[in-house]
Amino acid sequence: MFLYLYFGSGFRKGGNRVVSLGIIADDLTGANDTGVQFAKQGLQTTVLFSEAQVETSIVSGDVIVVNSDSRAVETEESYKIVHNIASKLHKAQVTRVFKKIDSTMRGNIGAEIDAVMDVYPFQISIVVPSFPKSNRVTENGIHYVSGIPLTDTEFANDPTCPVDDSNLVALLEKQSNRSVKLISLEDVRKGPTYLIERLRDISIHSPKSIVVMDAVSEEDLNSISLAGWELKENALWVGSAGIASHISTLICKRDHVESKTIQARHPILVVGGSMSPVTHQQTRVLKEHNNINEIVIQPCEFLQSSSFSEEVERVLEKGQELLKNGDLIISTNRDKEHFLTVKEVQGEFGLTNYEVGKRISAGIGEITSRLVRSRTIQGIILTGGDIAGVTCNQLDGNGIRVFGEVEDGIPYGELFGGPFEGLPIVTKAGAFGSEQAFLHALQALLGVRATI
Repeated sequence: MFLYLYFGSGFRKGGNRVVSLGIIADDLTGANDTGVQFAKQGLQTTVLFSEAQVETSIVSGDVIVVNSDSRAVETEESYKIVHNIASKLHKAQVTRVFKKIDSTMRGNIGAEIDAVMDVYPFQISIVVPSFPKSNRVTENGIHYVSGIPLTDTEFANDPTCPVDDSNLVALLEKQSNRSVKLISLEDVRKGPTYLIERLRDISIHSPKSIVVMDAVSEEDLNSISLAGWELKENALWVGSAGIASHISTLICKRDHVESKTIQARHPILVVGGSMSPVTHQQTRVLKEHNNINEIVIQPCEFLQSSSFSEEVERVLEKGQELLKNGDLIISTNRDKEHFLTVKEVQGEFGLTNYEVGKRISAGIGEITSRLVRSRTIQGIILTGGDIAGVTCNQLDGNGIRVFGEVEDGIPYGELFGGPFEGLPIVTKAGAFGSEQAFLHALQALLGVRATI
């Protein structure tokens, strides 16, 4: 039996549904893991795949999330994309905006803050990347992942979005045209009343500033959310799913829970396309606890036009056969030798890291979408924002309705629009989740544990 939960009928004001918050996220997994924080509170939350959907979709409901897909593009392009989205939200009279960013600070964060601030009359931007439940915290302006300064982690060498500074004030000063300030942990712990006055003082005496907030605990995030929310439409929120979960409780509480069941048991497709060691470990744990078949993709084959189609057809043919026998996981070759081969091919063809990432995502996305089209699938688990975005677009969907999460920061929802409307989907950022994340996602899709 397959179970999913749909949270609530949503926030209503004056009898009509209005948009309480607009969220702009730089990739699809980020859009989903932030949107789900609001869905859990009974808010009708819709995730749109791209800027184009804002044109064709009615901006309504309680929370509208737009995937800008701008994390790995050039700075000027990311500014343009986010500026366009912000303009459309502003035109639709969405007055409060949350700029969702990666909790490891990858992407064009400063430029995208500038883009939103150039559209809206916000007097201050409150930046809170901390996500304590996932071991991301900020103290003295230094951002840490599992206790390690950001530039000493794998994210400093991210193939498409490397991070070159653990000091968030310095990092954002390089990325933005605005003044950047820090509110220390000591000040955060003076409580919401003090913080309200501090933020108002900055907005008056240094308007349009970016303010980085120290935070190492859920209590810190709660104080920040309470203070910042009092600024109403004068503040732009910038942060990860950590602060989003606290803001969500200030908009509305859960109304009610509905559930529905689907009786069929069809195979589940897991796509562990990320090169992250975290995803590799999650794949290993899933295989240890389940009788699941695996296909290993060779990423270097996607970098050459001559071998791209061959690798797609190889994996597709094998995948269609294995799905007849049950669940399937598609993983990526992480051997050091293969990684060196990827680098050699990249150099030979003069490809940028961005182009490498896009070609690999395109290959995996094509394989995934064609497998879904080829037979009935119980649900799909997608790792990596680029892969999730490509897959959903190739399935002709308009977006994802997010309902809940299988773990903190790993949302669950269903595709809406197109021929695969209602297809259950779990999305996960590459470096996110516990070792059991894939296992929990699989169990949730099978209705074994009702954690969503």
